[in-house]
Amino acid sequence: MSSSSSTVASTTITMPQLGRTPPTLSYFCVYNPSLAQSEENTKDQILYYTAKKVVPADVKMKQVGLAQALVNFSSAFSPSHPAQNVHSQKNRLVFYQPEPGFWLHMCIELGVLRKQVKDNKGKEKLVTEYLDSQLNDRAIESVLKLGYEQFKLLNGMMTSILDILDRRVLMHRIEEFFSEWIWQWDFDRLDQMIFSGVFNGVPTIRYKDDTKRLKILDQSLQEEYGVAHVMILDEKRDLVYRSNTLSMVDVRALRRYVCQMQENHQGATEQDKPTSSSSASSVKKDKFSGFKSFTRTLSNTHILDYFSSSSNTKDKKTDDSSGTEEEGIDEEQQQEQEQNQQSDASSSEEQLAESVHGEFHEIVRLYLSSRSELAMEEQELLEEYLLVLYKHKSNLIWSFLIPSFADGADEFISSPTALTELENHLTNHNLDTIATSLKEDKDTKQDKGLSLGKHFRCFYYDNATLNMRSTLLEQRKDSFTISNDMFLQLLDLKNDFETLPNTTEVYTRSTGNYWIAGQRVYNKHGRKQERRRSQTNGDATSDHQEPPTEDEEDEIVTERKRSPDDYTEMYLVAAKKDTSLADVEETIRKMSVSLVDLCM
Repeated sequence: MSSSSSTVASTTITMPQLGRTPPTLSYFCVYNPSLAQSEENTKDQILYYTAKKVVPADVKMKQVGLAQALVNFSSAFSPSHPAQNVHSQKNRLVFYQPEPGFWLHMCIELGVLRKQVKDNKGKEKLVTEYLDSQLNDRAIESVLKLGYEQFKLLNGMMTSILDILDRRVLMHRIEEFFSEWIWQWDFDRLDQMIFSGVFNGVPTIRYKDDTKRLKILDQSLQEEYGVAHVMILDEKRDLVYRSNTLSMVDVRALRRYVCQMQENHQGATEQDKPTSSSSASSVKKDKFSGFKSFTRTLSNTHILDYFSSSSNTKDKKTDDSSGTEEEGIDEEQQQEQEQNQQSDASSSEEQLAESVHGEFHEIVRLYLSSRSELAMEEQELLEEYLLVLYKHKSNLIWSFLIPSFADGADEFISSPTALTELENHLTNHNLDTIATSLKEDKDTKQDKGLSLGKHFRCFYYDNATLNMRSTLLEQRKDSFTISNDMFLQLLDLKNDFETLPNTTEVYTRSTGNYWIAGQRVYNKHGRKQERRRSQTNGDATSDHQEPPTEDEEDEIVTERKRSPDDYTEMYLVAAKKDTSLADVEETIRKMSVSLVDLCM
């Protein structure tokens, strides 16, 4: 019986498809070994697991056990730097520990190239080649780091959720975020991983004159509405302005989330376009639908109770359990109450829609490391904010961050005219004039900074400010397209800079017959400024400052090397048939001058 079964099974086997198969995610999991106190509950350490096909529980445990063993083995040789990736013939294992005890782990099946070749006897045979070199370690590691960054923005730290709430809540929130997010990645698209994860920067253009007016407006928002931080993006999602109190690390995470919200909103709008007869009323309702949906979620809980929580994740327990006292209310009573509220507010809502000229999106709760003036020193690392997102008619996207525990936050959210007043406040501070000036200034600077000619593609990244500019992904008929092989060469240059600290300039030639140049410049300006300030403080009566001696210059360089994170990287790609090495050298020199002037 077993023999016949095996025969039938063998006849159903299909021959593998010839050609190239891209790399795919095999499985992804989040685990914490400390949650398994004994052999009987070892499965409790797995907080989330997903795979492309159904996997038995014992296989899951073996995969997690192997991951722990590999990390522990590597830690014995390098305690401060445990394993981040492991190569095998068919798979790539990736590990990332974002918080003590918590591990994000995924397994990626390598891309495969299958082809028919003839052996020495002239017979055809199938040859399978696993494309290990086409999967870059730094790129796939950045995917996990980026995932945790967004999870923390929306939920807070895993440790806090586990300590203040419980394991079940943490599991739910991890699943809610990663179940969709992890499967969106195409591991064959190096361009996505490079600009989203490896560099993970924030495209920024400096506006000196307009920034002064924006700072005045920022200060007025803080005084009038208790807005702790402000971030402004333009129509291309470039950073226009941020409050000085908002760190660039938070800007990076917040910008990515805001961009995703805008894409989702735009997609939903295009999919559900209103008919001509109802378009006017639909547009009016869309302008503040997010505000209404947020306030309705508070209908069963007193608004003051909602905002009485602290700013950190410890008070999340109060938020999640705030509605338990109202669970006894009859559902029909709740529905009737909501209907009455909607009926009473319908007229005021129509007036609000007519008075709002921009778009307000759903108010959400976020967690940032940037502190507000109301934050207490003994609070945890993250502070809880309410994000009010507003899109101006000029396509400027404003993010207002209000501490959820601040005085007046409850009145702002519950007021039916709050959004109108906020928009009027922006208008009264000449927002329309500022928006026009910003657009004109950007058009001028962008033409100046990135005009290198059709034979060149460039990329600029400042590790200290996270600023980056790029033309690598532009689609132009008169120019070439950047391939995955070119991106791999670019990442090799990046690795050279990391492994060879004294290297400032490297040239290589890609397999596609293109020049790829990389240059790293360490920032000494801040060091010189510190030395000059110290000289000024030492002799306040003297107006004369001596130029640095050779010994002082050596001291500056040595001091600069002690801060290896303050650098700028520039990459240039050029077709070899159209350019020479001398052309590449001259162009990257011009690029460094124009882009540094543009972005600093």
